Amino acid sequence: MARDQNTAAPIAGVDEPKNPRLLGEIRIDPEVVQPLGGINPYSPHFDTIGHSFLKLLIEHARLNKKRRVLDVGCGTGRMAKQFHKFLEYGTYEGFDVNDHFVDYCKETYTGKRFNFQKCDVRHDEYNPNGTIDPRTFTFPYEDRSFDIACAIAVFNHFETPWVFRYIAEMMRVLKPNGIFFATFLILTPMSMGAIEGKDKHPFKFDMRTPDSWHEYNKRKLFNVAIPESGLRRQFLKCRLMIREPIRYGEWCGSPVAITGHDVVVSIKGQWR
Repeated sequence: MARDQNTAAPIAGVDEPKNPRLLGEIRIDPEVVQPLGGINPYSPHFDTIGHSFLKLLIEHARLNKKRRVLDVGCGTGRMAKQFHKFLEYGTYEGFDVNDHFVDYCKETYTGKRFNFQKCDVRHDEYNPNGTIDPRTFTFPYEDRSFDIACAIAVFNHFETPWVFRYIAEMMRVLKPNGIFFATFLILTPMSMGAIEGKDKHPFKFDMRTPDSWHEYNKRKLFNVAIPESGLRRQFLKCRLMIREPIRYGEWCGSPVAITGHDVVVSIKGQWR
């Protein structure tokens, strides 16, 4: 049986992988290192989280079984596993910056309609030796290629200029009327008040700049929150129309949360 990442005790009903392979490690704070956290494909939470987002995509992003989907930062396939079952007639493209993640997905989620690739974008946590600057990265896809693009639990590990570059690329690769579904940690009066209160919310954001707040000085990309005003300006600049309201997440104590992080759903206008 698999072992829980915190206790190392066996988890009932979850088998150990037949061919264990290195999938990497994730640090949960500057001193502690543990296997992968929430993207561990052998965790009992892997399917639960993936399925919950599949339902949100069906409800909020017009996902159906025929869509052509782009999964940005596909990781170890938390969404790919759901799409592999759901997209009976559609196609899927996923990319990530981590070799181990992409190798795992290629071996696990097979079929002609599913494709994964490594993009050698520099990232301090997942690909520190990457050769591509995330501020100038161009997605390896043609213009107007996808009905839906999603980036789930990706942008909370990005510097703000990287987020803005990826949003611009989303606009380019989406078809007219295509949907972009993304999660963020957004700085608003409500979330900043929750952070300062520190009563129920663990985020401290010790390092703060005008463009972003970072949870740890030593690990700038562990958790990153960005101001709502700048985020909205970038969506407007890229002509991606936000489908209001932004659904603020459980992380900041929002009473209308639909998931842990903040969710922004936008649509590409016919003019681009």
